[in-house]
Amino acid sequence: MGVGTGVLVIGGGPAGLAAALAARKKGFDVTVADGAKPPIDKACGEGLMPGTVTALRELGVAIGPGDGQAFRGIRFLDAGTSAEASFSGVSGVGVRRTVLHQKMVERAEGCGITLLWNTPVAGLSGDSAILGGTVVKSRWIIGADGIHSRVRRWIGLDGNVRQEMRFAQRRHYRVKAWTDCMEIHWGQKAQAYVTPLSNEETCVALISRDPRMRLEEAWREFPKLAGRLCRAEPRSAERGAVTVSRRLGQVYRG
Repeated sequence: MGVGTGVLVIGGGPAGLAAALAARKKGFDVTVADGAKPPIDKACGEGLMPGTVTALRELGVAIGPGDGQAFRGIRFLDAGTSAEASFSGVSGVGVRRTVLHQKMVERAEGCGITLLWNTPVAGLSGDSAILGGTVVKSRWIIGADGIHSRVRRWIGLDGNVRQEMRFAQRRHYRVKAWTDCMEIHWGQKAQAYVTPLSNEETCVALISRDPRMRLEEAWREFPKLAGRLCRAEPRSAERGAVTVSRRLGQVYRG
């Protein structure tokens, strides 16, 4: 059986949904396919910069006061130094990844975008994608399927890739917010991104090149941060991810 759509987005995370909403805003019929189901989570710092907040608003996704916590700027800290800067105009917002994803899903549903969850894409064939037993023909196919993108590999864009790999760990803590900034703590072997999500909850994401490093092991790198969090109640399990910075020679085909 074959069906058709104007734009097929493979990958239904925030990037894929943003692409789908932008295409729908231009008047295209849009379908999104993903092997998972919402809300889709991932270990990340959960801080939206002002430009992202503005872009989401333009797509019809409004982050309200009850969804997260505004922060006025970014503060960098190491053992003996700190430097900070405030945003001009729009504030940043700390918001749980799952909350952001659910709001984007609701907006996509409201716009008439077809959302195919639990629907992995098996391959591409010309101007079509194979979704289980269905062949979906599309004028445009967008790959938003993450750092190990099969779409990128299928269309031959993996050549001449330069990349830098790091490892992330994230956990939420129940602790009274002590900062009105997103904080980035610099250590010898890692960085810790601290984002207030509400007056009573904070996200901490650890980034390191050491795949074995975990949050508890990293506290010696950040004694001031450890002092604030060592007795705080964890609100989520530690969640890991691989983060990769890539530079591609080309990002489209056709």
